[in-house]
Amino acid sequence: MSDIYVMQNANGKTNSPTPAEFDPIRWALLNPWLSEGQPDDRTPMNGSVKDSGGTPSVQRSFARSSHQAMFKKWSQARRD
Repeated sequence: MSDIYVMQNANGKTNSPTPAEFDPIRWALLNPWLSEGQPDDRTPMNGSVKDSGGTPSVQRSFARSSHQAMFKKWSQARRD
């Protein structure tokens, strides 16, 4: 007999129990460390980049370098 035949009855249904409905309250009680969330240590800021007055590709390049500089500043401040 194959494994598939052993796991199924004559109607083709498996004998395994049906999974229980997900209960978010029970899950939160059993896993409190997963439902706390993380603190947001990011500084609120305006995400727009000032207009460099160039072509769209120049503006994207300017925005990319500005974002990288801001990330470096944030990263260093976070380490201190």
